[in-house]
Amino acid sequence: MITKYGIDINNKNIQANFNRIGNQIFKLLPMREEGKNWTKPLETLTVEVIGWCSLLPDQKDLLALCAKLEGLKACGEDSDFKFYRRVIFEACSLVDKIKDELE
Repeated sequence: MITKYGIDINNKNIQANFNRIGNQIFKLLPMREEGKNWTKPLETLTVEVIGWCSLLPDQKDLLALCAKLEGLKACGEDSDFKFYRRVIFEACSLVDKIKDELE
């Protein structure tokens, strides 16, 4: 895939990176459930996904993923856990969709 800088990145490398991102998003569930700090990892993931949005501006699902992660940050500890879990699963589904589109 060609980035906005004209650099051709192997799709397999991008897929591997999004596989890691998806795993990190999923790990946010037990972190919150166990009372661990989940907001810092969420912030880091959000920054990384925003970076991918910038690099690959034609990937529309990346924007939706950014919005979901940013929304979780905005809700913080005040969000209901069921809502939080649903958004995490939706984010993971978006990651899978992004990976599938790269095949």
